[in-house]
Amino acid sequence: RKPRCLPPRRSLMAMGGALLSGIVLWRVGPTLTTAPAEWVPMEEAFWYTAGLVRQSAVSLALQPTDAAESVATAETPATGTEVQPATPTESAEPLAVGASLVIDDALEMRVAIARNAPTLQVGASSQGWLVDLNGQQRCEIPAQSSLSATPTGQGLSFNGCQLSTAVWLEAAAGGYLYIGDSWFKGRVLLLNDGGTVLAVNFVLLRDYLSSVVGSEMYPHWPLEALKAQAIAARSYALTHHVRPASDHFDLDNTQRYQAYKGVAVETTNTQIAVAATGGEFISYQGGIVESLYAASDQIVQEAHGGQGMSQTGAKDYAVQGYTYEQILGAYYPGTTLSRLVVQ
Repeated sequence: RKPRCLPPRRSLMAMGGALLSGIVLWRVGPTLTTAPAEWVPMEEAFWYTAGLVRQSAVSLALQPTDAAESVATAETPATGTEVQPATPTESAEPLAVGASLVIDDALEMRVAIARNAPTLQVGASSQGWLVDLNGQQRCEIPAQSSLSATPTGQGLSFNGCQLSTAVWLEAAAGGYLYIGDSWFKGRVLLLNDGGTVLAVNFVLLRDYLSSVVGSEMYPHWPLEALKAQAIAARSYALTHHVRPASDHFDLDNTQRYQAYKGVAVETTNTQIAVAATGGEFISYQGGIVESLYAASDQIVQEAHGGQGMSQTGAKDYAVQGYTYEQILGAYYPGTTLSRLVVQ
């Protein structure tokens, strides 16, 4: 598996937050600051989120406590010393039946899954439709078939069915969408972007993360490592949702941001890891941390100056019996975990 290695950037990038009567509102798009620099209060709501987003702090302390220090010690134990996992920290209470949804179930990520394509095969597993943004024109795609999207002077042509420059691709309930050579959940916006095709997957954060965890880690790795990966990926995604890479998308599906391969890499384990940590993100002084990570300690050192999570290191800690809270505490000292739920 190709290691994930981003260009060198400073760690602990975060969006500042303001806690007002239990409500945290986030402004879209300001420059992020590096901890522990001053934090900019946020005032506006997340894009595409129904209702207000409120921050519910949970008892998952990731400050450099005894537990975190014990995890750090496990890297270089003294000769002849047997290192034992620290006592698990108190976990968050699960949301009660009828409680507000976590952000995973309400927020759509905008992920570029094809860029600069001269043509692009698009299809659906069930009955599918290609519809202009105004809903006036459409092309039908029979189940288990595909059409070729080709830019034209008037917009996009799908095997001769001409539509405008911006088209929604959707499938009947329960269906998946086919883009290029992969299957995806959600819906896809197809754009004629200067004579090439741009495909942007609008996908619930929950489904996005279930794929990212399986794309970034081996799904058979210990569940606690997968949970740590789920939270790191959620924090990273949220920062790029409020600081998008483009007017058209929040981030793309490559290792430049986070690998995202669609439904092919989702497994029961990756879905459990996301569900078990629903809405939890790494926080610093009320803000969201841009949680950098890479495949190994060496790449973390080279790419991020030693600040960020080693994925193989997280796996090794999990094998030794450490919880995901302790793993994150070792790699992101001085931070806490919080949960975002939608009111």
